[in-house]
Amino acid sequence: MDNRSEHIYGNLKVVQNNRYLWGVEDLDGNIIVTYGKYEWIDGFDHGLARVRTVGQTTYTKNISALCSLEDDEEIITDEDEILAKVLEDREKRPEVFAKWGIINEKGEEVLPVEYDEIWKFLGKNRDSTKVVKDGVEQEVYFYDLNHKLPFPGQKSKSTNRCNSKYSRYDMERDAWYAMTDGMYGDYSGHVDDYDFLGY
Repeated sequence: MDNRSEHIYGNLKVVQNNRYLWGVEDLDGNIIVTYGKYEWIDGFDHGLARVRTVGQTTYTKNISALCSLEDDEEIITDEDEILAKVLEDREKRPEVFAKWGIINEKGEEVLPVEYDEIWKFLGKNRDSTKVVKDGVEQEVYFYDLNHKLPFPGQKSKSTNRCNSKYSRYDMERDAWYAMTDGMYGDYSGHVDDYDFLGY
């Protein structure tokens, strides 16, 4: 029977079969990730893919209002209060919420499936992604999960700016030098500094 969904990433296929189970195969049909091991599997980027277990997903950064049923339908809009309510609910009912992790192209978990959120990185052309666990957000660099990738900020050997290994850091630094003509000092790094543009 036909699969419900198939997407090819290099030598791998992320598949949702006709029984709604997700898995990963290589192009020869060998199973890399057993169907049903994860509730959902994202596409591969940087040789890595997000995976998720069964459960409710709550992205604290995207919630603009939370309806609290305990308080007679009170609508909460304060971000700190929303986060506190979500964390309290996760603590009370951990079995209800999905857990996230990252796998490599061999199907190995390179970031354990224990995070509350992992931000989307497929197609984002980034060197890192944000992860959240117990309300604490941190940056995870792809190089730390896949050492085949160039170290963040390291240029690839190609001088072609369209090369996918030309990092965001390199692009920002080169744009800084092009816009300022070197008049405003060295590139300030990942801190946005638009004063020279009048913003």
